[in-house]
Amino acid sequence: MSKVLTVIRKEYLERVRSKAFLIGTILGPALMGLMVLGPALLADVAEDQDRTVGVVDVSGSVAGALEAKLAEYGEDHVVLRVLDCAGEEACVEELKSMVRGEVVDAGLLIPADFYDNPNPTYYNTSVGEEVLRGETLSPALNRVLREERFRREGVAADRQDFLLERADWSSLTLTEEAEEESNAEVGIIGGIVMVMMIYFMVLVYGQQNLTVVIEEKSSRMVEVLLASLKPEQLMFGKVMGIGLAALTQVSVWTLAGVMLSAQGIAVAGASINLTMFGPWFWVNFLLFYFLGYFLYASLFAGIGAMCNSVQDAQQFSGPLTMGLVVPIMLMMLVIKAPDQTLATVLSLVPFFSPILMFMRISVSSPPIWQVVLSWVLLGLTIWWAVNAAGKLFRAGILLYGASPTWASLARALRG
Repeated sequence: MSKVLTVIRKEYLERVRSKAFLIGTILGPALMGLMVLGPALLADVAEDQDRTVGVVDVSGSVAGALEAKLAEYGEDHVVLRVLDCAGEEACVEELKSMVRGEVVDAGLLIPADFYDNPNPTYYNTSVGEEVLRGETLSPALNRVLREERFRREGVAADRQDFLLERADWSSLTLTEEAEEESNAEVGIIGGIVMVMMIYFMVLVYGQQNLTVVIEEKSSRMVEVLLASLKPEQLMFGKVMGIGLAALTQVSVWTLAGVMLSAQGIAVAGASINLTMFGPWFWVNFLLFYFLGYFLYASLFAGIGAMCNSVQDAQQFSGPLTMGLVVPIMLMMLVIKAPDQTLATVLSLVPFFSPILMFMRISVSSPPIWQVVLSWVLLGLTIWWAVNAAGKLFRAGILLYGASPTWASLARALRG
């Protein structure tokens, strides 16, 4: 056992002491910090940029109200430049020319019957200017339209806000013990962030087992190691050592994410606070990460033992990698209907469980027996994978020369 621990220690320290590991470990929290500060900084920069919009107001009764509404909304960076020219067609042509020549950032044509037939036309030269229309001009112009229609119908100004008020929803998650406020967006986005971390770390560090075994096999270093270790012990030591290094990095990233999110991380307009997730969430995150890693890393190590180069291994590692890619593709199905039969069955498939079952836990409350069953099935699959990888390791670690084939892998597994 001491020899296995020596291998684990060697693989662990070899990685955590490397510059790439240190840079990656520091870079992860730095990127998280950028997620916190970046949107706010970019928003400030965007707000400071003045935008000039050329306006052709055929009736002459809308542009003034629109300008006043923009000022009321605090959109002082948007300046309306109302064209004064003879004839609607001439004005429109001049407006188009100004937009094409970048004299103005965008153009707005407000028809004469706007209050009865609200079909304005927006001119721009880039898709980016559509943001100006959607987030600034459209809400202000819609409010101008509604207020004028209210005025025509004799609705008092103090009643307009009352009539335009929207429902203020409260969402509560009911459990057997209590009810608590829920936020679907936070659960979904937080779950996706952690799932992508599982996917990335399992894939990257799982494949490291493959490349490390191939490198040591090519350099004949493995022959020295096998003089004092059984092949299965060597494989277990490598898988565990690399896995602990990955767990160290995941722990640092997760802790940094929790600390940063407590200060406020906004993703897709939703404020994410990872501290809102309870112990059940974090226990499953660690379990599914480590179980998923051990499953894939064992098989990657076994494949590496059979191959003489990374190029030889690509034909075998590709299908194995799809076990991680497919559940990512199915993730939206689970998010939309986490408790339907199809989502339940897919989340119990051992190769998919680390991603799909954990996603179900993030957005829903699957029965505990289903979660425990996924652990058991994943554990049994790992037992099978370790045995299969052990056979591949024994059969291929000291073989050199011819490239392996699917037939040779099948023979090794039967041995």
